[in-house]
Parts: sequence; C-alpha cells; structure tokens
Amino acid sequence: MDQADFPWQQLGELLVDENLLSQDELERALVEQRRTGRKLGQILVGQGSMTGTELARALAKQHGVELRSRSAEEEWGAEFTLARAEGPWRPLGTVLLDADLVTEDELEEALAEKRVHQDRRLGAILVRLGHISGVTLALALAEQHGIQLDSSGVPDSMRTVAVPVPAGQPRYVVYAAAFAGDRRSRQVLYEGPNFLDAADYASEYIDQKEPAAVEIERRDGNDVETVWSYSRERAEAESEKKSVVETFGFDPARWDVRT
Repeated sequence: MDQADFPWQQLGELLVDENLLSQDELERALVEQRRTGRKLGQILVGQGSMTGTELARALAKQHGVELRSRSAEEEWGAEFTLARAEGPWRPLGTVLLDADLVTEDELEEALAEKRVHQDRRLGAILVRLGHISGVTLALALAEQHGIQLDSSGVPDSMRTVAVPVPAGQPRYVVYAAAFAGDRRSRQVLYEGPNFLDAADYASEYIDQKEPAAVEIERRDGNDVETVWSYSRERAEAESEKKSVVETFGFDPARWDVRT
C-alpha cells in the first residue's frame, strides 16, 4: 500500500486528542499531505506543530508504552532529520526487521501472541518480551512516520512504563469489503484498541491479498464511524495519474487550454 493511502486523518485526530497540536494545525498539515504525498509526521514536525520526540512518544503511547523522564532537565530533546518521502507504507514489524532490531522469530513470537490476544498492542508485546526497549520502539515508530531521531540524547534515567488500555477506549475494526452489483458484503479481519495496529494490519492485508476494498471502522460505545476506506480501483487510478504527472511534469487533465 502506498504511503499516500495511509489513514492520516485519523492519526491526526489522535494527536489532537493528546493536545499535541490544534485542529487548525492538523487541517493545514492534511492539506499539505494531500498536495505532496508526504507522511503526516514529517509535515507536523517540519511546520513546528510538535517536536520529533513528542511525535515518537505519542506513537509509542498508542502502542501501550510510555517513556518518562525523571525531571524536566532530563527531557529527551533529540535532533532529527526527515526520512525518505516516497515508497510503500511499511508496517512496524517491517521497519524493525529492515533495521535488524528484531529477528523474524522474535517478530513472529509477538505476532502469534497478538493473533490470540488482539486487545494487546504489538509494541507493548515486543517490549514486554524483551525483544526491544521502549526507546527503540519510539525510534522505530518515528522512522515509520518519516522522522529519523538521534538516539544519543536519550537520558539514562528514561523509564519505560506499560500503559494499560483505558476503560471505554474506542475500538478499531478492519473489514474486507466486496461488491456484487448494488450489494456490499463485509468480512471482519481484525479488531483491537490500537488504531496504529489496525492501520498496519490493513496495509499488510492490502499488499498480500489485493482486495477490492478495505475499511477501518471506529466503534465508541454506540457510535460507529468509518474512519478510512481503501479501494483498489481508486488506488490504481491514482497510481496511473501519478505516472502521467511524473512523465509530463503536470496533470494534463487539469490543463486549461484556452483558444
């Protein structure tokens, strides 16, 4: 799945809920994301809405791992660089494998536990099993979202604290959707409390199965909302359009020819 297809809107809403940025900052970043195709994390850090370490810690917390400093004087203030801007979306497990931070056996052990206990979050499982540290998780998540952080500035006193799933936490359900004429059918693929896990699952499913459509639904009590949808037909059309733009340097379909 191309990174442009990632459900950036929902990720941004989670960061707004954490009071890391305002709704106006998010909307401005989403406009830039749609225009450039860059990762939302890159844009938010680049425009000064948050620091790279704030993004990394927020993402780690979504995975059930909180990084705490002993005092304000020992806060983590890492330098950062913007990672590559293009390419397919890489789920967390792929990022860790590519960087040789876990072995295939270690990742499979964590994924096997998650398949049995979908309420458990992949990052928290990997940290609890001792395969990675909380800081390593945060660094990998930052890289996944387009930010490369310098790990040399991590305070020795930085503590990793497991964060339980709060009571009443919304749940995210991933569906495969199929269409037959005017009828639509859906199959539940995954359900859990961590949006990032749900998005990674959807990405891997799309890459491996090439389904007609995938949806992520957010369930909060009686409130149900589809927060993201993927269509193979739409993705193929966007890919063809991108190829034309790269060839001509502009979109001919938008060329206003005046005679």
